[in-house]
Amino acid sequence: MRYDDDATMVTAAVSGQAEMVATSATLVAQIGQRIPAKNFEPKFVLRNFDLAMGLRQGETALMEKVNAWIDTNIRNGKLNAIYKKYHGAELPEHMRGTGA
Repeated sequence: MRYDDDATMVTAAVSGQAEMVATSATLVAQIGQRIPAKNFEPKFVLRNFDLAMGLRQGETALMEKVNAWIDTNIRNGKLNAIYKKYHGAELPEHMRGTGA
């Protein structure tokens, strides 16, 4: 069944109207928190959706600061911790700077 939006899909999952859903890992984690007894968990990844931010063209100083912050916090693990806090999962390996 196709749902009009994420809220309706989550409601269907939480209420037991749906036994499984195809959605983002973030929403799967939220469903799992609301109904841990149902054991909602990711089974496989259909597609990774990398997040990014846009900067005005020519904003090289800001881009350098943002890139430096990202590099530092990938190395020290803080970016992964932030991602895990809000998404309920580890930062995808290919985004952790591990060369994978």
